[in-house]
Amino acid sequence: RTSTRHLSFAMFRAALRRASTHASLNARARGAFRALATSATQKTGGIYEVRTYDIEPSRLDEYLAMCADSANERKKVTNEGFVGFFVTELGGDAHEVTHVYRYDDYDARDDARNAMKRSETWTAFLKASKPMVRRQKSEIFLEATKATASAGMEANDVLRRAREGNGGRADGVFEWRRYQLELGYNPIPKLVDALAKGLPSKLASDRDGRGELVWMGYSDVGKLNQFVELWRYDCYQDHIKAREAARSADAWRAAINEIAPMVQMFDTQLMRPAAASPIK
Repeated sequence: RTSTRHLSFAMFRAALRRASTHASLNARARGAFRALATSATQKTGGIYEVRTYDIEPSRLDEYLAMCADSANERKKVTNEGFVGFFVTELGGDAHEVTHVYRYDDYDARDDARNAMKRSETWTAFLKASKPMVRRQKSEIFLEATKATASAGMEANDVLRRAREGNGGRADGVFEWRRYQLELGYNPIPKLVDALAKGLPSKLASDRDGRGELVWMGYSDVGKLNQFVELWRYDCYQDHIKAREAARSADAWRAAINEIAPMVQMFDTQLMRPAAASPIK
């Protein structure tokens, strides 16, 4: 019996050691995972949801017309958080649409989704439009406020612009720039710091004001360590002229040299605002 008790106690102690080791490994794994992901602890002005839909090509015009008819309801159910609605023209699928929403936090997004379910107008729109949508993707971004502040913008400036309207200007052209950075905690903060140092010189080099910064942000849910920029131009050619002017900005060139080694992929798309879009 004594031998059996000693054996049982030894097995119990061994089990405790395995559990302790397992817990320690789990703790280290969780710490490593947090180090690989984009930090969401920076104080920001809410969250931005970017929804990308692949529309049946033969029904794109019909879908956009329905979205225009329901634009006011879209603003209502999102508590005026509807920012923009864009159709890809160059650099991506020509039947792809991107819409952007701003919420105070994730709870506010839940409230908006529940409001959509209660709205007969919205549920009717969804029922009619769903057959036209082939694929949906949703991502959450946080505004890169340090970078946008260096350009003289306040937090959520894009939301203010969306609510104020286009001011009588003709519809512009929008460039959506997306960077995929390497894994780790540092790349996003380092990129934001570099942009904050270089952006003023880039904007100053554009003497004719052809390019207008609309928003910048980094991913919080979805593919992590992504960084995105949204720019507005009066016409497609202006994005080339603004880019050429930026090559003369020394601080901007230095910022790009600092950022480039961290970038695994860089993608750019030119989009036009749909009739439903608050920002144009």
